[in-house]
Amino acid sequence: MEGNQSYLSHINPSVKLIAHLAVMFLLMMISEPGKTLLIWTAFLFLGMIGGGWTIKYLLKVMPPYFVFFVLTFWMLAAFGKGETEIWQWAWFRITAESASNGLTIATRMLAFVTIGLLFTSTTCIHPFMMSLVHQLKVPPKWAYGFMAGFRCIPLFQKELAHLKEAHRIRGCRHNGSWQTFKRYAVPLLTNAVRKSERMALAMEVRGFTGDRDRSYYKKTIVTKKDYYYASLLVGSAVFILIF
Repeated sequence: MEGNQSYLSHINPSVKLIAHLAVMFLLMMISEPGKTLLIWTAFLFLGMIGGGWTIKYLLKVMPPYFVFFVLTFWMLAAFGKGETEIWQWAWFRITAESASNGLTIATRMLAFVTIGLLFTSTTCIHPFMMSLVHQLKVPPKWAYGFMAGFRCIPLFQKELAHLKEAHRIRGCRHNGSWQTFKRYAVPLLTNAVRKSERMALAMEVRGFTGDRDRSYYKKTIVTKKDYYYASLLVGSAVFILIF
């Protein structure tokens, strides 16, 4: 999770997380496809205006979710219940009620993805963990543990790529999925244990005990623009829900 240099990347991560979760909660209370579509469109434009999104980025990221959108809508619309029949063929029967319900659920899923993507694409992992410690009072040992875990993900990806290249050069052939899993899992788990021991030793040497009463190189704070952002998001969602 790496943040960009957009306006939303300077919003306090904890405030941004709470605001996005609040909008998701309000979104679950909406049962009209028009209002759900309006919230999704609003977050889409918010990502393009304040989140640094481009058309090229959306065309690269969003197509798989649009496929899920179509599949979700079709399953709920073609096999749902209702009285006002719109179209029927064989065992497929689409009614106005099932189509409305399918469009609402599918659009809600697409809105959830967009809201989550807006958070992850504009939030850096280090300020996010520091914000959890300072604003949400998460224990430092948990926050630093999660941060260390996130840092290890790219390392594991590189190690897996190196293992695949080494096996390919040596001409190793895998007879089954279990053999493939064992060839890759054993060295990756071994290296993971070694790295975790080194990380724990390095943190212990530097005096990290997990206590809250400790010094920080940089502290995250909540400013007026953070409150404005949260108020704007939640207020807009409440307005759409009511009216």
